[in-house]
Formats: sequence, structure tokens, C-alpha cells
Amino acid sequence: MIRHLLGLCARDTATAGMAASLGRRLAAWQADPMAWETLVETAEGHGLAPLVHKHLTALGVVPPDTPRRQLQTLALRHRRAAAIRCQAVGEILRAFGDARIEVLLVKGSALAALAYSEPGLRPMRDVDLLVGTADAARAEAVLFDLGYAHEPGHDIPADYYHLPPAVKTVAGLPVTIELHRNLLPLHPQYPRWPLERSLDTAKELTVDGVPARTLCVEEMLVHVYLHGFRPPLTYEPFRFIHVADLVSLVERFVDTIQWPRVRALCPEMDTVLAALHALTPWSDEVLSRRPLPLQASTDRPGEPYRGWPQRRLRSVPWRELPGFVRDTFRPSGWWVQMHYGRAPGAGCWRVRLIDHPRMLLRWVRAYWHAFRLRRGRRPASPKA
Repeated sequence: MIRHLLGLCARDTATAGMAASLGRRLAAWQADPMAWETLVETAEGHGLAPLVHKHLTALGVVPPDTPRRQLQTLALRHRRAAAIRCQAVGEILRAFGDARIEVLLVKGSALAALAYSEPGLRPMRDVDLLVGTADAARAEAVLFDLGYAHEPGHDIPADYYHLPPAVKTVAGLPVTIELHRNLLPLHPQYPRWPLERSLDTAKELTVDGVPARTLCVEEMLVHVYLHGFRPPLTYEPFRFIHVADLVSLVERFVDTIQWPRVRALCPEMDTVLAALHALTPWSDEVLSRRPLPLQASTDRPGEPYRGWPQRRLRSVPWRELPGFVRDTFRPSGWWVQMHYGRAPGAGCWRVRLIDHPRMLLRWVRAYWHAFRLRRGRRPASPKA
């Protein structure tokens, strides 16, 4: 039930269908205070607490006292954090401009400014900036001049796709900056995405009164999908804030999105957007301007991948082994549609019978290769 509630709340603007569905589900929930507290805790873990607070308030739904105060406190805390980060980003952008460093504001900070009615509705862990490889060292030096410093004990290698996080406490809030040399991790499953790929089509925006640039909406839509729903199987499962990012972007920019460019960048996008309809209904405006193949899987909508190698066998209690095997070889149909971009029917069966087993086999080979390398590096046993 909580997963369904979060799915409905995973958007900035509420449609009539979403509000009606949310009202019906809440009326049928009959939750006790502990269940409400679990909902608030889960929403915060998924980056959705401010949106849940917004939609419950709009519906006039009043949770029990303790979870109500918790939810209100989280919403206010995220609003204050967004204001502090906005000022910090403005300071950095001015300094980069003075140093003539090209930069794009990406991920959470850009989405908060463009896709949401107010930045505090989009929580984030850090601020991500995309710079050119040649400018990365200079950009880091600028951050150091502004008082930022590396987190102690970081283990970021020198050839990683972003530099070690730099942190500075601003008005009592630790603000973390990640300077990216590539937008996505350097993994075979991801395309290479340096600054130069998006610079010519960048979209302008303003942060704390400072001119800034970010990905164009079409590239932002594709990046949110790749980052949130198509990562390697070992990465953390998607969070519902990624659903909110996709839905809010489309709902806000449906009139101006160049769909042929989106299809060229990601041919599966229509199938992916159709799957989201099973969680939170698209508005009539979106469906009239962008007809979608709304044949979405109803097999465990909103459930992430929980099988191997996302979870390791040694971490699974023996009583959970049957479920673990099922999650590995037969993940939810909704996740199959989102991750592989295949609609229910023949395409979905191809994923289950061919594509997903082939992906698992690749991971088996990768782990076996890593195991052999580790064994080969072990020091020889001392001779008697």
C-alpha cells in the first residue's frame, strides 16, 4: 500500500485522476499511527517527503499528530536547505564565471529549478556540476578558494567520473559539491556524456539571480531515466523521487519537448512513460499532446529490482531464498518495462527469456573474472 501511495504522490502537480486515486487509497487504508510513521519514514528515504506533505495538505488529509509533525518538519527542513544550497550555487557560479570556466548545473539542483513549482519540493544529497575535463582542476581550485574541502577519508580514484566531493558548512548546513567530468558513471551500460555533448544545446536558467545553464529538457529527460531506472544491476534501486522527476518534467514542458529528439536519444522513452501511468496517472493535457501506449504492466508496479547481484546471496536469510530466486529470475513486470524499455507482451517475454538471463550471465562472468584476478594477486605461500 505504501508503495502505491508514494507512486501517486511522485509528481509536482496533481491531476484529477491522481487526487481521486490518492483519496480512495487513503480512505481504504485505515492506517494506525505506526503505519503513518512508516509512510513518512519511507517517503523521506525516497526523497518524497515534501511532495507527500504537499498532496496530503491539498486533499485536506490530516495524519495523526506525531507523523503529521514529522512530515511538516521535513518539508520545512528541505525548504530551508534548498534556499541555502541556492545561495551557495549562486556564489560558485559567479566564481566560475570570473574564472571563465564552462559549467552546467545538472541533476537535482537543475531539476529543482526547472521541473518543480518550488525548489524545496526536490530534496537532494549534493550539488552536481558538469565541467570540462581540462577545467576540472581549475574548478576544484575555485571551490577550495571559496572554503570547500574534500571529505576526509574519501576513496575516489583519480580516473573516476567525478572528483572527490567538496564540502562546506553554510548557515549550519553541510553543502556538498560534486564536480563531474562525465555526467554518468564510466560503465559499459552508460553512454559517454562529457560537457561538450550538451554545451551547444544547453538551456538557460537563473539561480539566486545568477545566470546558469543546464541540459536541454530532452537531454534532461533521458538523463533522469538512465540515471534513475537503467543503472547496472549492482547499483542502488530507484527512488520514487526519480519518478517525480520524470513526471514533473513532462507535465511542465509537454508543450515544448521535441519528441523526435527524445526518441533519437532514447527510443524506449514512450514505453517508459507509459509504465509510469500505472503509478501516477498522466494528465489529460499530456495524453492529448503526447499519445502514449498505455498498456502498462500491472505486475507489482513500483517494485524495484531486488535480486542478485543487487543483493548478494550471503546477505539473504535462508527463509527468504525462494523470494530471492524469484526476484532474480522473474523481477516485477513493471520493473522490466522500466529498465529494459519493453512493453508487456512479446517484448517482455523476450526480456525474461533472453535479455535478462544474458545480463545475469554477464555479471557472473564479471565476478568470476574479478575472483580469478584476486586469486592471482595473492602472495605465494612461503616455502618450507
